[in-house]
Amino acid sequence: MSTNGARANQYAQAIMQVMVERWQTALTSVATALQADQQLYNTLSNDATPVEERVAALEQIIPADVPAELRNTLKLMVQDGSIGLLGELGDALAQVTSGKAAPTKAEVTSAVELTAEEQEKMRSTLATRYGRELVFSFYVDPSLMGGLRVRVGDRLIDTSVASRLQSMRESLANVVR
Repeated sequence: MSTNGARANQYAQAIMQVMVERWQTALTSVATALQADQQLYNTLSNDATPVEERVAALEQIIPADVPAELRNTLKLMVQDGSIGLLGELGDALAQVTSGKAAPTKAEVTSAVELTAEEQEKMRSTLATRYGRELVFSFYVDPSLMGGLRVRVGDRLIDTSVASRLQSMRESLANVVR
């Protein structure tokens, strides 16, 4: 690449980084406002509320210096019922501009707290199975009654007692009909 081409590329990267940072700051600001005001979030998420009303409510929390393109994107997200994706949008934006794949989230929910050894075994098993960089979160949900619910990216593995009982209930209900 010529010297001029390399310099132009550096300028382009700097511009993209500034634009992405500006968008991420605005997305974080809106997401924070929605987290602080559950009623507003419910209004924006409610498809029964007229679109004009939802967009007007959104306008109240969008910072004034937000680029028009981002403002329009946020309005479109409200119209499409996708406003809950704000956090993921910021992550995806960073991933797209960096060209690197984001680590995949792995959420493990158990009925009782897993020991450090059990957590490590779960990490090892899932890393071997999915072969990706995984970011783990471990949760406890006593309503599972036993077993595990594991979500890796968009895949769900549910071996919980609660889901087995629900499946049995559904089977019995179908037989009785």
